[in-house]
Amino acid sequence: MALYIYRSGGGSPNPGPQNPLVRFLISAAVLACVIGVGILLLPIFGVIALVILGLIAFLIVGGLIYRWIYGDPIANALKKAQEQAQGMRVNPEFKTSANAGAQKTQTWKRPQNADIEDAVIVEEKRHQQ
Repeated sequence: MALYIYRSGGGSPNPGPQNPLVRFLISAAVLACVIGVGILLLPIFGVIALVILGLIAFLIVGGLIYRWIYGDPIANALKKAQEQAQGMRVNPEFKTSANAGAQKTQTWKRPQNADIEDAVIVEEKRHQQ
């Protein structure tokens, strides 16, 4: 069986191996290195996964304890909002008149036909250059 070596002529100064057997061996070696590095990093990935799972468990247990001590936060917020809404009810005995509102607005506004007092007329002087 003849072993053929093909030259691709890719133009690179140092082309890779052209033998198919050498290409296969190099590919297998790279794949083995990637798998080996992955196996070596498994403990690190495992520790990271355990830390993440620990944080999730801590948040769940903390939330359960908070809910046990203080009650349901959503129900408490709704109850508080209802209490505030009841406290803001309008007194039915309180009556307003349309004239009272108009009088209040007139007290702080200047009447339309009032003259401006203490006005000083200033004439503009041009600067000569």
